[in-house]
Amino acid sequence: MYNATSSTNASHADPQRRLCGPRPQQRRLHDHARTLGFADLASYLQARCQQRASPTQLASEPARPPRLRQVSAARRRRTTTDQQLTTRAAELGFASLRAYLTDRATTRRWPSTSIADELGVHPATVRDRLDRHGLPRQRATRRPGRAIQRQTECWAAKRQARLVGLGFADVEEYLRVRRVGQGWSLRRMLAELRVGSAWLKGQMNQLQIP
Repeated sequence: MYNATSSTNASHADPQRRLCGPRPQQRRLHDHARTLGFADLASYLQARCQQRASPTQLASEPARPPRLRQVSAARRRRTTTDQQLTTRAAELGFASLRAYLTDRATTRRWPSTSIADELGVHPATVRDRLDRHGLPRQRATRRPGRAIQRQTECWAAKRQARLVGLGFADVEEYLRVRRVGQGWSLRRMLAELRVGSAWLKGQMNQLQIP
């Protein structure tokens, strides 16, 4: 004989049974439970039922909590940066980013700031990649004035060559077109010029270009 009360009690006693449904739904809830700090899906469902949450409410909870979305966004940014760094390394004649970093950090013993200036990224980005590839960080040391001057002239020549290659006579003309005329962001200009952010910001301040 069918007992409606027994059926209802059984359903409330085992909330996971009500939500098993298709496997993707169950996996989604399991991942959500682990993200919230529960040991497994059963523990999560028991706690939510004690809070009087209905199966419909549980099924409609977000598939990806905000924290997971933030982590995914950070991973996408890291992947994009790695692709840009790999492309830049290839332009400098290296088969991979690791090969480039090994040459600069281990063979030539460049400090992170010098590597960052050549790659056109923040030194913290370089330090992160060096750590990830198990390569040593080199500290900047004092160099003779002539060596510093030669390096400065070399970088200036590279920047000028890049500007000419893009069709600009100098950095002022570049900024008037890209920043003022076309409204390019700082990040986009850095990627195109392949220079350090400190240098470009200094040029913008000097030319009074916001």
